[in-house]
This record gives sequence, structure tokens and C-alpha cells, in this order.
Amino acid sequence: MLMLHRVMPDRPMAFGRPSCYRLRGTALTPEEFDRLLEAGPFRSLDEVVEALSRGEPPPPGLVLTFDDGYREWVEYVALRLSEHRASATFFICPAFLQEASEAHPVDVFYWLLDHARRSRFELRLPDGTVAGGSLETDEGKTALITGSLKQFVVGGARGKVREVLARLAEVLLIEVPGALPRMLYPSERELETLRMSGHRLGGHGMRHRHLTKMSEEEVSTELSASVAWVARLSGGRAVPFAYPDGAFDLAVARRVERVGASCALTCVPGPLTRESGLFQLPREFVTPGHPLVVAG
Repeated sequence: MLMLHRVMPDRPMAFGRPSCYRLRGTALTPEEFDRLLEAGPFRSLDEVVEALSRGEPPPPGLVLTFDDGYREWVEYVALRLSEHRASATFFICPAFLQEASEAHPVDVFYWLLDHARRSRFELRLPDGTVAGGSLETDEGKTALITGSLKQFVVGGARGKVREVLARLAEVLLIEVPGALPRMLYPSERELETLRMSGHRLGGHGMRHRHLTKMSEEEVSTELSASVAWVARLSGGRAVPFAYPDGAFDLAVARRVERVGASCALTCVPGPLTRESGLFQLPREFVTPGHPLVVAG
């Protein structure tokens, strides 16, 4: 089972550096994605779930899944999948669609670094620590998208994160465009088009929050709302789920099962076997250096 995110050209961004998505490993180029599509055969997630539910080994092949929700899914990825007669499951967060009032904090963070007008900066976080670095080298930019500032953007209280990102925009001499959600994300109608083209939609939480860091009541609300939203777009079919950032434990897995999801996917690599638990299904993170991408 393969986990992908974005498919986009590898264009130089601010100060000639690759995009944050590329450095993080979450963006394949169209050429790399085409090489991956030569690696089939491809199976649907439903085929795997049905086999495991019967106590049988999963059918041989690869399963394509995409996390988070980006425009190129409908503008490019779906077309290439159709040409290869392959299907995929797209895991989405309803709070971050084209209709949203704001983009996901990580997407905002990446946009600021990719379009910065100042190459070096320092920024004080709410706990008093100072984060910063340089955008002048690949190594420096990579350190920023994996270091303390990124971790705060991912895990900090949303109100505080907004404040820090606003200050980051000031020190980098750039403004976040109000149209960023429309630039990055598909619309609800476009997601319905994906489903009608033979692909599956899945839940990924409402706002891509780490479920293991939330209260029991928050987890229940997040899961129920996410699964119900995707079920509505899927004609009432059982909804597969992918843990945001792979964060789960046994208690979270049981809650996903109780809200009626058909299965849950992790970020733990490994083969699918007859013994694979439906709510702890393994997935391999496909980066530009993945053997299937490099070898084609």
C-alpha cells in the first residue's frame, strides 16, 4: 500500500531552492509519478478490505492512496490514473477545501518559505524559544521544515499558530494571499467528480489534527464528523480512514472502528498480509527516492 501526497513540477522557489513539499519528500514530479504508474498492477483499497474481512490474503499488486487534498488530484492525477486504468483512494480533510476561509497551517508555512523575500530570519515562539534559520541552501531550508518552528506549526494551539505565522509573514516580507485555499485545494464538487470517476474518498480528520493528542470527546467529534462528511459524498458507502500524520494508538483505532469506518491506514511501512489488522493497515511513504519511483 502506497501513500502519496502531491504531484507537481520541481520548479525553483525563493532564492532558487526547491519547494518545501519537494524537500520534505511529499511531492513527486509528473515524470516521477508516471514512472510509478508503470510499476503496477494496481488494486483498489476495497479489494484489500474485502479479502481481509473474509480472512483471505490480499490480492497481489499495489494500492494507491493520497493524503490531505490538493488541486492537482483533479487537474492531473485523475487523468493519468484513467489512462493507466488504475484507481486510487483520496483521503481528505473537509476543513481544507477550495471553499475554506483559510489554508492548513502547514500549507501556509510552506507557502511563506517558498515565497519569502528575506533569506535569513529569527522568530520567537510563545514558549520563549527562538526559531529561525536560512533559506539560502537546501540544507538550511530542510532544517526549517523539520525543526522546532515546523513542529510548533503542526502541534501548537491553532490561535497561537496563526499569530506566529502572521509574524513570520512580516519578517519574511511577504503576505499570504487570501485566495490560497482556492489555489491549493479541490472543491467539494471536484471531489464528487473524483468519486464518480471510480475513485474512493476517505476520511483524514476534519482539520488534520493528531488524534493521539486530543481529548476523548474531541477525538469522537473529529472522527464522527469526518466520516459522516465523506459518507455523504460517497453515497452512504462505508468510509476508509487514514490517521493524520500516522498518529494513532489502540484507543484511537477502536474509536475509528466504532464510528463505522471500513478500515484505517497507518504510516507504518510493511507488506499487507492475511494477518494485517483492518484498523492498522501498513503503508509505504512514496518519496522521490522511493525504489518504485527511481526504477520505474
